[in-house]
Amino acid sequence: MVPLLLLGVAAAVRLWDLGDPDRLFFDEKYYARDGLDYVTRGVEEERPAHPPLGKWVIALGIQVFGYTPFGWRIGVAVAGSLTVLLVHLCGLRLFRRTAPAALAALLVALDGLAVTTSRMAMLDATLGLFVVLAFWLVLLDRDARRHARGPDEPLSRSLLGSRYRWLAGLALGLAVATKWSGLLAIAAAGLLVLGTELAARGEGLRRGTRRAAVVAAGGALSLVALPAAVYAAAHAGWFANYADSYAGSRACEAGDCAAGPGDRLETWWENQVDLVRYHQELEATHPYRSDPAGWAWLERPVLVYAESCTSAQQDAGECEIPPGTVARITLVGSPALWWPALIAYPVLLWRAAVRRDGVAATILVPLALLWLPWLAAGKPGYFFYLVPAVPFLALGLVRAVQVGPRPRFVGGALAVLAVAAFAFFAPIWLGIPLDRDSLDLRYWLPSWR
Repeated sequence: MVPLLLLGVAAAVRLWDLGDPDRLFFDEKYYARDGLDYVTRGVEEERPAHPPLGKWVIALGIQVFGYTPFGWRIGVAVAGSLTVLLVHLCGLRLFRRTAPAALAALLVALDGLAVTTSRMAMLDATLGLFVVLAFWLVLLDRDARRHARGPDEPLSRSLLGSRYRWLAGLALGLAVATKWSGLLAIAAAGLLVLGTELAARGEGLRRGTRRAAVVAAGGALSLVALPAAVYAAAHAGWFANYADSYAGSRACEAGDCAAGPGDRLETWWENQVDLVRYHQELEATHPYRSDPAGWAWLERPVLVYAESCTSAQQDAGECEIPPGTVARITLVGSPALWWPALIAYPVLLWRAAVRRDGVAATILVPLALLWLPWLAAGKPGYFFYLVPAVPFLALGLVRAVQVGPRPRFVGGALAVLAVAAFAFFAPIWLGIPLDRDSLDLRYWLPSWR
């Protein structure tokens, strides 16, 4: 019943009044319209900036519920809800106990960044689902391979791994086919698989080196080649509807409408190269872009929706919200999760490096690789790029609580704080109208405004 209860909490938060705001806002103006194109044309009309799978998730909701706010958001809301369930399953594999696994899932279910991005027609919550799914499958592969580890095991078994490793590769392909930042998860999965295959075998340097090479070769198949194939397959709609695509329509305007399979493949590859160049050269200015170094302590959240009732609107009876109130939706994490996690990071690092804590190390690898590359990029980004890292943030905090003093009391207090924080910040996460003074109470730091 615990997983069902957690899924119910996550779904209730994400589905409540999902049709409000009753209009496109923030990046929905791109992705919801792309989703509609997928339903009506099979491919987006404009030049794509991201791979198609996340937009197909949005399109599925539109296909079932129509081109309405609920329709273009429901697919992402379901993805965000399922992520909470998967966090619980990951916690069971890591902690081997229900209570800490449930606490990690609850922290994700009630986190502001996870909630808000699950209630918008965007790609990040769907990306987070596939990243956590891949992590869970890597843990299943670890457990399946654990009993076989030993110096006498044939190298061929390390090459292929278990079926869960290949399923993890499939999930990673879905992640990259949603957004290219899923490549960071591939790197994390590869390190975890390598650690699984080499740990506690008692092999000498020569055989250990050979096994590492074999694992790397197998990882290239299951965690690189398979995701690449999934990524290409996700573009089937583009190939099938080439004439209606941005590239196809431009080619037809130039008098070259008859494009065979080889021409389409060549054009598709050129589009991928073009997309790389586009993201490398993108220097968009936006007031809510921020330095990734400040993401960990919620330095600069992202305001995505703001509504108030002007005197003219009130006189015309056109107010979307009650007069005298303000409604906002801000992508900001829960202080009950993100700020205690600042204390958990050094604990996890110490446990992994000094105490050889495998659980801490297993959590740190994806957590670090989903955040540090943005820091290394050396340019501002958006705080919501960390959506896929939220589950590992919660798992890491719970692990730090586990190894600390009075874990039951601290864990219980953390759960109470998470519920209280959600109750307090819900208006700026769900867009509930408040008077201006009450709204200002929710913006704790000057940089949040």
